[in-house]
Amino acid sequence: MTRARSTSIGRLLAGPNGDARWNNLGYWPGADDYTSACRALARLHGEAAGLMPGDRVLELACGHGAALTLWRDEFQVGALGALDIRDACIASLLASQPVDRLSLARGRFDLPLPPPLAGRQFDAVLCVDAAYHARSLEAFMTTSTEALAPGGRLAFTTLVRTSGEAPRSGLREAARSMVLGLAAISPASLVSEAALRTIVAARGLAVLDVRELTPAVFPGFAAWVARRAGTLSWRQRCSPAWLKIASTARLCRRWSHSGPLAYVLVSARRVSARDSR
Repeated sequence: MTRARSTSIGRLLAGPNGDARWNNLGYWPGADDYTSACRALARLHGEAAGLMPGDRVLELACGHGAALTLWRDEFQVGALGALDIRDACIASLLASQPVDRLSLARGRFDLPLPPPLAGRQFDAVLCVDAAYHARSLEAFMTTSTEALAPGGRLAFTTLVRTSGEAPRSGLREAARSMVLGLAAISPASLVSEAALRTIVAARGLAVLDVRELTPAVFPGFAAWVARRAGTLSWRQRCSPAWLKIASTARLCRRWSHSGPLAYVLVSARRVSARDSR
């Protein structure tokens, strides 16, 4: 993603008075604007991970660093690690974040972590609204677990299949696969909740909670996009950035009630040797 496109997505969603660094679907109860909703969703991750003052925290798919600021200001965490694949995000972070407390790397969260994050362990690993972009849930979980210290906590949001079944063949499933592809969502990252729990447990983590957020996320995002559309010029509404946003909003509207996928917040803890005795 180029810097211009990444910035335009954030600005189009946030509006002239919002924080364009944010880019997630948002948690909408009590929020009346995009920035507040995005901050609320990130805060839920921090709470689910039980962030405490001084914790060493790694954020995967950190974007332009809005959540990094939240971890520092609201949770008083210690050393921070951050990973993102987008050059624009890396450049933005280098220009804006205090480098003395940030270890930054460019890379994918479904591959071994590159230096300077390689081999390091953290008290908490968080990934806000991005895990479903991994090549597979197994690959994402392997990367996340290897970065966790014994007893460390993991919190991430993802999509799970509500039917518990893999897609069947046919025109409808082919169309759904095409839509997921346009949204850069790999079918291998989408599993049932039961399969998700099995994958997490297989990597030595105890699942603390799988909290469904669908009603609090999808309708609010879809409504906000409709509200923003009424304030944009026709040129903005025809831009590639807005077309991507509008497609995501249509999916959220369609899946708000009894859809094939549910939006969940997963929290887990890496089992330590003491726990296994």
